[in-house]
Parts: sequence; structure tokens; C-alpha cells
Amino acid sequence: MGALNIPYDSENYCVGEFAGGAGIELVDKHARRSAFLEGYVAARFRANMAQLCSGEPEEDAVDEFLCSYEALLINSILLH
Repeated sequence: MGALNIPYDSENYCVGEFAGGAGIELVDKHARRSAFLEGYVAARFRANMAQLCSGEPEEDAVDEFLCSYEALLINSILLH
């Protein structure tokens, strides 16, 4: 998949973006679950995240936004 950029990392969540727009990995650190977003979902995620971060939001606001993707976090993390 190539290089991984980490545009967001908090106590609760981590967002990894693969080079070339191949996709986004969203990780809930406490639930130890992740999701790989691609296509339309990844594009909407990027657009919404960019809009949210344009105003320099507090970490809690970003985490609340990421929480809205919890239903997609279906992959258990055993080692990360």
C-alpha cells in the first residue's frame, strides 16, 4: 500500500492516510478496533475532516467527529 501518513493522533483515535489516496485507516485505541475507508467513504471523510480542522478545533471536537464512524470499526486489533 505504500507510505502511511498520520494526520491525527489523540489519546482516543488515530487516523492513518495511505500515500496516493489508497485509503484511510481509522483506529479507536480504547475499543481496539479499526476500519479501512476507501472510495466515496474515504473522500467524504477527508472532506469533512478538512472542514472541521480548518477552524483549529479542540481535540474533543475531532474525537467526537471520529466517534461518528464507530459503526464502521469492525476489525479487531490484536497487535498494533
